[in-house]
Amino acid sequence: MNTPVYNFINGLQVMLTKLKNGKFGLASSYWAAYFFGASLFFIFGSRAVDNGQWLLYFVIMTGMMIYTMLLIIGVRANYKGRQLWKVMSRTSSVFMITNILVGICTLGFVY
Repeated sequence: MNTPVYNFINGLQVMLTKLKNGKFGLASSYWAAYFFGASLFFIFGSRAVDNGQWLLYFVIMTGMMIYTMLLIIGVRANYKGRQLWKVMSRTSSVFMITNILVGICTLGFVY
């Protein structure tokens, strides 16, 4: 059984098993989790802005900030190595700059 759907599902199972067992590196895991959350923020935030639902947009933005903080806490808890604060400052800076850029992109639907 070598259909594209079967291959996709099999590959997804292998990837999730590796993720669950910690076979992916810390950077790969957290960047994938971050971009998944940022993608959801962009999709739902853009819809909220397009519909003029500013309270919902604020709630979604707050959720994204909390999600980002949880990821940063996860990086801190799971990082094994020297120069923890160097890694933390760079990671949090890149996450927050990307959040600002994604937020600006979602606001592009105002006009």
